[in-house]
Amino acid sequence: MPGMSRSSRDIQDITAFNNSIAVERMLARFGWLGDPDEILQRAGISRVKLRRVAADDEVAAAIDTRREACINTPWRIEHPSARARRFFTEVLEPHMPELAQQVWNSILYGYNVLELVYRAPDDPANPHPGRMGLAGAIECPFEWFRITPDGRLWWTFGAQEEADQRKFLAVVNDPSLRKPHGEALLAKAYWAWRFRVEGWKLWAQFLERAAKPLLYGKTQSDRELVLEMLKRFSNGPVAVVDIDDELHNLDTPGNSANKFTEFETGCTRRIQRLILGQTLTSGTDGGSGNRALGQVHNEIRQEKRRADIRHVQRAIQRIIDRLAAFNGLEPGRFVMEDGVGLERERAERDKILTDTGQIRFTRRYWEEKYGFEPDDFLMADELPARNDPAQPATPRLAARLSPDGGGDPRPRFTPEQQAIEDEIKRTLDRLASPIDADAIRSAIRGARNEDELRARLAVVLDNADAREFREQLSRALYAADLMGVSHAWRQ
Repeated sequence: MPGMSRSSRDIQDITAFNNSIAVERMLARFGWLGDPDEILQRAGISRVKLRRVAADDEVAAAIDTRREACINTPWRIEHPSARARRFFTEVLEPHMPELAQQVWNSILYGYNVLELVYRAPDDPANPHPGRMGLAGAIECPFEWFRITPDGRLWWTFGAQEEADQRKFLAVVNDPSLRKPHGEALLAKAYWAWRFRVEGWKLWAQFLERAAKPLLYGKTQSDRELVLEMLKRFSNGPVAVVDIDDELHNLDTPGNSANKFTEFETGCTRRIQRLILGQTLTSGTDGGSGNRALGQVHNEIRQEKRRADIRHVQRAIQRIIDRLAAFNGLEPGRFVMEDGVGLERERAERDKILTDTGQIRFTRRYWEEKYGFEPDDFLMADELPARNDPAQPATPRLAARLSPDGGGDPRPRFTPEQQAIEDEIKRTLDRLASPIDADAIRSAIRGARNEDELRARLAVVLDNADAREFREQLSRALYAADLMGVSHAWRQ
């Protein structure tokens, strides 16, 4: 500056030069700054070359298994406002499968950059006029960008200026100050992949040589003539020796096919353990304890899956936050969970909390956590009161009087139960048996099901006729079924 002394300008220049961002930008300008990943540095490759690793059949199969387990997880938006919740859901729903997969790909390469394409509020194709929508997300080649230790996104070509954070979304897997580009899963799988690829090449060369027979001949005459003759018979190696010489094929110890199988299995297991966290086939095939090993294997895979879900949630939550800021809304909460309404652990926990009598869950909680529709259930405080004039009151106890005006010595029941008791009495009155009616009534009243009723009556009516016993039993069961259906319909 004009009014600044020379020493002040020198201090300012030194301060600016000491800034880590300035140094990094200067080194990047001259191409001196390499990838901070130690594995890639040791291998002497760039991060872009990891796409070759992802194209391998074994690696691709493991990647698909882990990725699909994450992106197929059900998701929802939680928001206090039903209208805002519906807006965020409708904006994300058409793009969610591709969006989740693009975000998940950052786990493979350490980081990924998405270009968000917004839909203007006055766009005729916007399903939400007056609000900023989302037309889609484009997965940009990550080599177009670099990430500074402070988390800012910069272009790697042209003016090397900072990218617009509202337009471009940088998704980084486990970033750190030492590795601002994140941890690349494929970088850790590079050597296992490389050994496997080179092993297949060597095995193919060995098979090519082994498939061609080695022809040799013995002669005391013209060796050149015999050599030309052998070449006509085979395009493989040929040899001509003297009649007194010997030529033998020396086999290496061990079976070559078995050695290659062990080598291929070892490389494959390394890839599976890294990507899937697999322990089920780690040298224990055919051994004991396969069920326990399977359970441990599944738990480890679930841990990796939950970590992937958290990674995807954080990235998509940032998209929701940007949409909320553009539209002046309170950000919703993006949640990915399994089986809405089927979480057994949550249901057991909620039951324990409810039984304490200190916690009552709201209607919104039941709708969001268990997937209930508003018309599927009623809360306890929404149930109609028993003494509501709109509903005919049902007396809990029915007082009955005998013909002489005295009280009935029998216990008082609800009308439905009293009807059953009356039917039992009529059945016993029609039963021609010397057995005490009270004993039969006690047997019927104490039975909880048909089998128990049959057992009790068999004891009480031990001396009754078999035909009469079956007839009275059928009448009692038929009457009970009819009254049960009638009472259920009335309720």
